[in-house]
Amino acid sequence: MSVGMKRPVGAQGVIQGRYVPPHPSSEVVRCAVCMTEVEESAEADPDDGSDEETTVLHPLLSHDRSALLWDEHRPTERLRASIRRWVTALMHDEGITGALPRGEESVKAKVISRGSGRLAGITAANQLLLDWLPGADWSWSVSDGKDIHEGDTLLEIEADRTQLLSAERILLNIIGRLSGITTNTRKWSSRAHPMRVAATRKVHWGLLDKWAVHLGGGMTHRLTRSDARMLKENDLACLAIPDERLPHTVGRVLKELDLEECGAFVEIEVRTIDGALAAAEAWTDRMQGIEDAQRLTLMLDNMDDAKARQVMLDLDARNFRHQIVVEASGGIGYDDLQTWKEVGVDVVSTSGLHRGAKPLDLSMLFEGS
Repeated sequence: MSVGMKRPVGAQGVIQGRYVPPHPSSEVVRCAVCMTEVEESAEADPDDGSDEETTVLHPLLSHDRSALLWDEHRPTERLRASIRRWVTALMHDEGITGALPRGEESVKAKVISRGSGRLAGITAANQLLLDWLPGADWSWSVSDGKDIHEGDTLLEIEADRTQLLSAERILLNIIGRLSGITTNTRKWSSRAHPMRVAATRKVHWGLLDKWAVHLGGGMTHRLTRSDARMLKENDLACLAIPDERLPHTVGRVLKELDLEECGAFVEIEVRTIDGALAAAEAWTDRMQGIEDAQRLTLMLDNMDDAKARQVMLDLDARNFRHQIVVEASGGIGYDDLQTWKEVGVDVVSTSGLHRGAKPLDLSMLFEGS
């Protein structure tokens, strides 16, 4: 292996550690949590002669569940179990049902990036190597969450020829696809700041897609349906009393909720101004006198920006805003982010972060090719 590169450490086989990009200029602003560059300048001391970049914090919202997947820059057991399931499924689809034996014919290879972006999937690819390529020898020069450029080497590996040829495409697909999501999310997150962007549950690879969104500076939202109590249109329809108007249903249901069984947060989907205000009023009344009262997430579903502006004005006028996290969702594209920032919502949730994201282009080159 190349001089100066570290072997994978420990049983997990991943070189861990927070990646902090170089400081290109004092004008760069990054979130101190997710390291995503943001477009607006943060307030800084003009007399401070330091050449350090300014850091800001994305606001922390209850419906970010990333700590259940990625803690201290390491995968949790929950994420690792999901990785093993997905890797096993991909290998089985390739017709490989057991670890590939190491033969006598060794080859060396490198994985090289053909584009620039932010990496995700190194932990998953490393799990593939650990579980399915016994006897292989490899080293990573990168880690999840690192920004890379065209021509960068990600991996150097020596293994049996059949092992590498069998695993090549799966390994590249894992890193390429997840890095595409992370790179795309970083772009959205930077444009949206200080508003947050969040994934939806319309994911293809389950928790892996949510993890990739997190590495790009986005929020995971719910990891499962039971992760939080979310009252959508169908839920409200099932709970409605005959002849009851929807705003009344909204208010009644929120007042009757058993908060002990609601999970991490409560969210309600509304499509009208009346529905939004009914929810906010019911929740504010319920939280009266409760210390550390949790906020209700109000999802403005497929609501145009004009109606959303009126909701925001009414929430402020009626002193409900402090009890509410406002989320906009439904048909919101990258070019719409500035409009929703001006509206003043806290977060936009969209499957545009992870569905259809262009994969990062990677290649595996065998020595001598």
